[in-house]
Amino acid sequence: MPHVKLYILFLFFSLAFHNASAQTETLLIKGKITEIGTNKAIENVAVQVSNAPYATSTNKKGEFKLQLPKKALYKLLISHTSYQSFIKEVKTGSSDTIDINISLQQRSNLLDSISVYAVHKPETLVAKTNYSIFDFDFYEDKLILLTAERSLAKAQIQLSTYEGKIISSFVLPKQAGEAKHFFHDYEGYTDIICKDSIFRLDVLNTELMVMPISHKDFNHFIEPIADSANNNYYYHDNWEKYPMFNYYYLKTNDSLNHLLSTITNADLMKLYNLEYYYLSPKMQVEARKIAQYYKTDKRIIAALMSGFTQSMFYEPLYAPIFILKDTICIFNHHNDFLYHYNKQNKLIDSVSISYHHPKNWREWKKQLFVDELSNKVYAFFSKDGHHYLKEINYQNGQEVMTYKLKHHSAEKIKIKDGYVYYVYRPFDSTQERFLYREKIE
Repeated sequence: MPHVKLYILFLFFSLAFHNASAQTETLLIKGKITEIGTNKAIENVAVQVSNAPYATSTNKKGEFKLQLPKKALYKLLISHTSYQSFIKEVKTGSSDTIDINISLQQRSNLLDSISVYAVHKPETLVAKTNYSIFDFDFYEDKLILLTAERSLAKAQIQLSTYEGKIISSFVLPKQAGEAKHFFHDYEGYTDIICKDSIFRLDVLNTELMVMPISHKDFNHFIEPIADSANNNYYYHDNWEKYPMFNYYYLKTNDSLNHLLSTITNADLMKLYNLEYYYLSPKMQVEARKIAQYYKTDKRIIAALMSGFTQSMFYEPLYAPIFILKDTICIFNHHNDFLYHYNKQNKLIDSVSISYHHPKNWREWKKQLFVDELSNKVYAFFSKDGHHYLKEINYQNGQEVMTYKLKHHSAEKIKIKDGYVYYVYRPFDSTQERFLYREKIE
């Protein structure tokens, strides 16, 4: 398809330019985390790299290791539910290995926290009576919120603590158009998508930084990239109006784009291609003329002309890719297989999956979530107005457990460090949309 070829061409030149000076050297940061006063090793401490998709946790000896691309400075966010969070700056210098020791202070409200989660009570994080929260994202040990009093045409971006304290705010300019939602990109940044503008959000000290991004750059060079790992970029050419797309990978030290996998809904594709033959002879002629002008397939034009892609019979493809413990996983829900690839992008195996075929097909909400710290995968379901998360073993594709959310109409669900976060407003209530979280147990 011509639009796909152009799409890939733009992406290739952008990534090639972006990586022309990229360093291929690696750095090993290792260390031990202990408790202040007792020097006791702390297990399961989250060690995350600021604004980058790198994270790990400590073992029983309190030790951790992070293999990273070589750069001058890294900021590590150290967090644990029982200890105060800590940010450690690591200057690498010329060394290839950095050894650090970190001591954490116990939280003073440890017993209160345990009693709250023991009864499975949702925790209210941000609750404001004068505006609602429409979306949110995570930034180190803080939260970025999309808020508005009534309409997202007059939205604000807020930086908040987990205790609900607003640190800084930014009012989106009127010319940006109505705010829509956040997009968490492959570099770890939060992007705010508006009707007429796109902005990348960052934080300098405690102040929000808002940088404009052109729609063209976002559509070609940011949104298609699913993830990066092992000196590879993984991206797609998915177009929601066509029932087939490809996953590719581009090596940082290579100029070639490599095909990883092709996703297609074979049954839907047959119906899609038949739309041309259902058109009247006059409409078929028109479809051929338009296809010739745009140098594309007449059957694509026909499906758009007939309204097939807007009908109840058409379903956009959903087959996400995730990198879990150096294994590239593609959850292809359209042929009922989970594919595993190794670091060299070679297919290891495939396992059958069926969790997305409940007795009532409407229950499956076509959405997977990944807890990056634990590498756990959750599938999202809804039944009788209640929401459920089913943990899926990413190695064998089987269901592990099911967790029912306490608030049945939760929105904007995200998962981090063993908690499910969401926005919620009780039905028929004057309450604004608050931000909550629950411990998944």
